[in-house]
Amino acid sequence: MELETYAIIRLSLCQNIGVTRFNNLIEAFGSAENVFSADVSDLTQVEGINPLIAQNILNESSKKFADCEIALAARENARILTFKDAAYPEQLRNIQDKPPIIYVKGKLLDSDFPSISVVGSRRTTVYGKSVASEFSNYFAKSGITIVSGLARGIDTCAHMSALNNNSRTIAILGNGLLNYYPPENKKLQDEIAEKGALISEFPLNSFSDRQTFPRRNRIIAALSVATLVVEAGLASGAMITARICADYGRDVFAVPGSIYSKYSQGTNDLIKNGAFVALTPQDVLSQIKEFAHLASPQTQLKLEENVNFTPEELKIYALLKNAPEGLSPDEISLKTKIPISKISIILVNLEIALAVRSVPGQKYTIIR
Repeated sequence: MELETYAIIRLSLCQNIGVTRFNNLIEAFGSAENVFSADVSDLTQVEGINPLIAQNILNESSKKFADCEIALAARENARILTFKDAAYPEQLRNIQDKPPIIYVKGKLLDSDFPSISVVGSRRTTVYGKSVASEFSNYFAKSGITIVSGLARGIDTCAHMSALNNNSRTIAILGNGLLNYYPPENKKLQDEIAEKGALISEFPLNSFSDRQTFPRRNRIIAALSVATLVVEAGLASGAMITARICADYGRDVFAVPGSIYSKYSQGTNDLIKNGAFVALTPQDVLSQIKEFAHLASPQTQLKLEENVNFTPEELKIYALLKNAPEGLSPDEISLKTKIPISKISIILVNLEIALAVRSVPGQKYTIIR
């Protein structure tokens, strides 16, 4: 490992050294390696560095911690990338408050960028889950990498849609890569590491807290050319991501919802204040120059042609395609003459194939 790479890792892991103090030190001394060649009096001349922090930087314990993290990352098949590494995502390197180092488990591909982030409420509704799945399915089938935060609710729907379509997804964690949060997403987190990538700026064994989630949101925003907010309260992490996205000059899209739903207060407010309205996946892609060609009707036709239906599944799919309000299993059975005992099984198969979805009122519609 190069000396400067090691010094960046060590400095970033020092106690009470955040992004601002790290940047101040690099600006003052020219390199991380030079920081460790300075003495306490030199370090305290830098804004934000008091004698205690200076001593922590030069203390032998900072070296031991860096050595342990590097060894642990190697054992756990994770990489530590510094902002100077060629593999460090360019989209992230270009923001002022970039993390000095990121931990990566899985593979980051050149084809992952440009990407779209899909975020929203942890406590979501049936409507929110349906919309998140519908949009994410379309993005995934179009070959677009989906970025999200692996939280409950909308984030989980986005990641799962990508994986179900054998597409790429990147999860940005608010904790270390060796912790599982939320715990019920352990299997999902492992699958993303295998088929996509996990990214965190936090030490491998660190836990999440109220400060870590807002920090990880800037990485979600930075890695995406646009962010889609599906459901969000007014004071939520998704709204923070949207604001950061706008600050970075990225496009923000919001799915409108009921004026009576607290889960739609944030998205409706975003639209009120200038976010793009997202009524269909094509609405999103048509506004993004890198993906505009994927919003065409011809693309949608190709996506539908890739679905392999049995004759009975095709019959139900065709029926639902002409029933925008949806139909109940009983109505489907009546119109297709297929026994109700078989309808439930067929609908489950179509849901797994991401062709139909359930909506309120015990009805089913196609995923458009």
